[in-house]
Amino acid sequence: MTFTSNYLKALPLRVWLCLLSIWLCVLFLSVPTQAMAQAPLEVGANTTVFFADTLNSLVWEDKSGKASLEDVKGKLAAFKPADAFQAIDPKSHYWVAQRLVNRLGENREIVVNASINKEGIHWLRYQHFVVYANGQTKELNGPYSSNIPVHMSDIDPSVFTMDTSLSRSPVFVLPRDSEVLLFSRLKSNSTYPARNFTIQLYDRASYLELRKQGLYIEGLMAGLILALVLSSSYVLIFKRDVVSAIYNTWLVFCFLQIITLPIQDGQRLFELLFDQQPSTIGVMPSNVFWMNVIAYLQIVFFLGFGRAFLGTHRYFPRFHIWSSAFMVFEGIRFIVGNFFEHEISPVYFRIPGNVFFMLIMLGTFYCAINRVKQGLRTAKYSVVLSGSTLPFWGMHYLSLEGIHVLEDLPINSFTLHLNDTYILLAIPILWAAFVSHFSIHARTRRIEKKLSATLIAQREAAENQTKLLEVTVEERTRELQHQHKSLNAAHKEVLASVVYASRLQRGQLPRTIRIENRFSDFATLWEPRDTIGGDLWWISSSMREGPFTLAVADCTGHGVPGAMLSLLVSNSLERIYAQGTAENPALALMSLDHYVRHGLNQDRPDSESNDGCDALILRIDKAQQIIEFAGAKVNLIQITSKGDYIRHAVQRCSLGYMEKIDDADKPVLQKITYTSEDLFVIVTDGLTDQIGLHRNKRVAYGHRRLQLLLQKNHNENAQDIAQRLREDFENWQGIEPRRDDVTVVMFKL
Repeated sequence: MTFTSNYLKALPLRVWLCLLSIWLCVLFLSVPTQAMAQAPLEVGANTTVFFADTLNSLVWEDKSGKASLEDVKGKLAAFKPADAFQAIDPKSHYWVAQRLVNRLGENREIVVNASINKEGIHWLRYQHFVVYANGQTKELNGPYSSNIPVHMSDIDPSVFTMDTSLSRSPVFVLPRDSEVLLFSRLKSNSTYPARNFTIQLYDRASYLELRKQGLYIEGLMAGLILALVLSSSYVLIFKRDVVSAIYNTWLVFCFLQIITLPIQDGQRLFELLFDQQPSTIGVMPSNVFWMNVIAYLQIVFFLGFGRAFLGTHRYFPRFHIWSSAFMVFEGIRFIVGNFFEHEISPVYFRIPGNVFFMLIMLGTFYCAINRVKQGLRTAKYSVVLSGSTLPFWGMHYLSLEGIHVLEDLPINSFTLHLNDTYILLAIPILWAAFVSHFSIHARTRRIEKKLSATLIAQREAAENQTKLLEVTVEERTRELQHQHKSLNAAHKEVLASVVYASRLQRGQLPRTIRIENRFSDFATLWEPRDTIGGDLWWISSSMREGPFTLAVADCTGHGVPGAMLSLLVSNSLERIYAQGTAENPALALMSLDHYVRHGLNQDRPDSESNDGCDALILRIDKAQQIIEFAGAKVNLIQITSKGDYIRHAVQRCSLGYMEKIDDADKPVLQKITYTSEDLFVIVTDGLTDQIGLHRNKRVAYGHRRLQLLLQKNHNENAQDIAQRLREDFENWQGIEPRRDDVTVVMFKL
């Protein structure tokens, strides 16, 4: 002993240092690190279908988000227990390491589910890696795996295989009596923040039977909603109203939301239509983004249907405004949550919206009760709907916050599904769809009954009205028959008077004695528009030798008024030439202007009429072959023996009107000579202004057409020329109505 002590004291200092280093190294190796001290989770006969390591998981925060699996393997010493993290930063990536050991005596397939937990969406992005005991590393499939997830069409059901690489879910084989290290790379989101690092695992073989029940439930709910969609769409084709259209649109979004809900382990029905792809819209994975879009539109149309059905805009305007504010609030929350990486706490971001919705549902319940009291019997369905769905909405929103009302129920497949957050969401949607379906049918029946009653009342009213009308018509018919007889008698009297007046008017036209021996050829067309008219032609008395006078006048109007005015003009001409024909035609026209104005009392400012005439007066001296004439808007046409067409212009004034003629516009005396072969024609504007069809256009007869006809036939006698003119004029007029009285006087001297 003494020797040993002495020997140790004799050792050099550097030997002592070397021995101390060796002892410290052994001591360090004998104390395991946190990762090496991590106890594995044993999978044995007592392990449930769903299980998770809530005690031994280790976590490392990757703030850069760029660490690879190889980097992480070298940082196992830096991993910490999960409860060492007070909060999860949605901007960081986290690596979770957990060990599993198989005590079952046979290989087992384990599925990793990091996306869904009891509270709903858990981690939005995830990758999983398995490190086996032999050091082999495998990356599991999934939407964010570097391995492209297979399409459902890529799987051949006729080929038997146990290859887990064909799974669309993260699946790995846990070898019997072996330990594996499972790494999970996780990323949260500020809208759907993860609450913990617990990752749900389940035995694939045992879970398949339970999952079948879930698929049956999902398929049943989607099928029922789809049946309602088809039924309401068919009804909407025949009964197009706003409420039914909103209801049908809401049902479509109900169906889409049912198939997009991530019940238990994913959007299985949605995957039938769309492949899982790791794309991103805004800040959300595409599948989560579309789920949010459909959920928002479903809520909007659900409230829109309720508002339209209850008539809140009319009966509850305040609630209508608040429900609109909720839709706007949800729209803003949707935009912020899906397009921005915000840092708003769930307490301020998610909970206010959920509370707001519950208040809106309570408001709907209140409005429905009051509408029933107001007499809207179909509103009782809204009472049932809003009242019965409130508990399920409440349980759904509470489960989102980690409060599971039904978790104390005995555990079985039914209660397991009932505790699912999204099942609790699907139940009120499905129930609301069915109750609303009955309410729509009840509303339709009510409208049909009301419409039927209205139609019956209208038919009875129409029948009564018809009877009343029949009596009234019968009475009116008798009255009309009596009036018709009276009118016929009056018409006959008026017609007889007009016919008699026509005889009188024709009687005032010049007699044959005034024409004989004065013209070598003479013809006239005198056609009043209405049996009697305002045109006339006049010849001075034949009692005196020497020059004689011919006049043509076109009085204002036609029919009885024109005839009365023509009588005044005729009498005035007799008065002017009562002492002989020496009167200058221009002065004679001014005298006619005076007589007509005074004869109608139009020289007074309070006169009730303002009528007159256009006229042409000729003084013919056969001995000297001279014609003196003056006109007021009625021209003298001369066709010489050579066929030359001369239209002698006259003053553009009218006679007898209230406004006196200016000196510059007064008729002017003109003199012309003639030969015995010359043809003279006088026409009123009733001929030249008559409308007819020419090349499918409505145009006036005009002076050009008259000129061509006269030049072509001027060598014939006046009677033949007048007949040709009559025929051409009638053909021209066709079916057009006569516009004015027509007078034509043509002669040769």
